[in-house]
Amino acid sequence: MTTTLVTVRYPLTADSYRTIERGLDAHDEGDSLIVLHISLLQNGDRISRSDLQAAVEAEFGEIPAHYVVRRGYVLEEAIVDEAARQNADHVLVGKTKRGRLRRRVAQLLGLYPDLEAELAESLGTRLEIVA
Repeated sequence: MTTTLVTVRYPLTADSYRTIERGLDAHDEGDSLIVLHISLLQNGDRISRSDLQAAVEAEFGEIPAHYVVRRGYVLEEAIVDEAARQNADHVLVGKTKRGRLRRRVAQLLGLYPDLEAELAESLGTRLEIVA
């Protein structure tokens, strides 16, 4: 069974929509699809799991996914933590998060050159940027 973690913004943006579509395309019967939103503490966001699920289902209908809303200060760190917590095989992020996520994960893991290879080796996770 493959676990795919799809990161989105709330309310959903065009990038979020494309990222969810890619997650659904990659999803096979029996696989786990997790839709993740990081509610940033410094923004005072108070998004619930049911808010996220309702927004996604309004666009896509009922999909075979689990919904997770995490609170955190640093978006990229929270994504990496959740990927590790969920034992994700595949992490999908929108193109707007790409540079920030690369820098933050590189700092956390003490890397610079080949982030994708290090994520694959350290967490067994594949990172995909959805454009």
